[in-house]
Amino acid sequence: MIFIFDLWGDYAHFSHPATIYSSLTYPIPPKTTIMGILGAIGGFGTTEDYLFLSSIRYSVKVKRLRGKQNFIFNGIKDALPSIDFKKGFQRIKKRKQFYRELLLNPEYRIYVDFGMVEEKFNVEKIKTNILKHKSLFPVYLGINFCLADFKYVGEFQEKEIKSNDSFVDIASFIKVGDKFKLETGRNYSDIRIATTINKKRFFGGWIDLLVELNGKSIKGCPRNYSIVNGDNLVFI
Repeated sequence: MIFIFDLWGDYAHFSHPATIYSSLTYPIPPKTTIMGILGAIGGFGTTEDYLFLSSIRYSVKVKRLRGKQNFIFNGIKDALPSIDFKKGFQRIKKRKQFYRELLLNPEYRIYVDFGMVEEKFNVEKIKTNILKHKSLFPVYLGINFCLADFKYVGEFQEKEIKSNDSFVDIASFIKVGDKFKLETGRNYSDIRIATTINKKRFFGGWIDLLVELNGKSIKGCPRNYSIVNGDNLVFI
């Protein structure tokens, strides 16, 4: 069974995990971000607490994305050297402004397969909270002031399809190594995202994906895909 919920907000920023102040954003939430969102809904406050979600399979469909725009943020330059731990916090004189891309008015449909997760009790807690529109920690889209909302859609059977060299309309991303056709009226982007994280917050399982930014399908011939609630999806 595939668990489906919608996720949206006014703004979003999904930065590359190897950066601190990345100015660029992924167009979709990576798997590690979905793990954090599910952890917040279930009340798991640290990365270590929700690492059990690393065994989920997930897919995402762009329902709405109004583009992206640069915004100026105020940061603190050399913050730690300006702190004297013996005398306490000192007045910080240096401030720094930097640009960061924000996604405008994004909405996603998230598909999650919890089948490989062993902590079934914790999974049921997450599902129940989504169904009740309840979260134990604030849910946000990448950075903490990009607050998000969510809505339960349902649970549906998955029909797995092996490649038969036929092109179909894929509602989600597809892997860059699979066959695809570029069509007019589409806005494509290729991204490289992490699919695993460990207790030391090291990211791995990097994979290259092709995403359509306007919420339209991708004409592709993936080696494996699934049909869920009428949508052709690639899971990772």
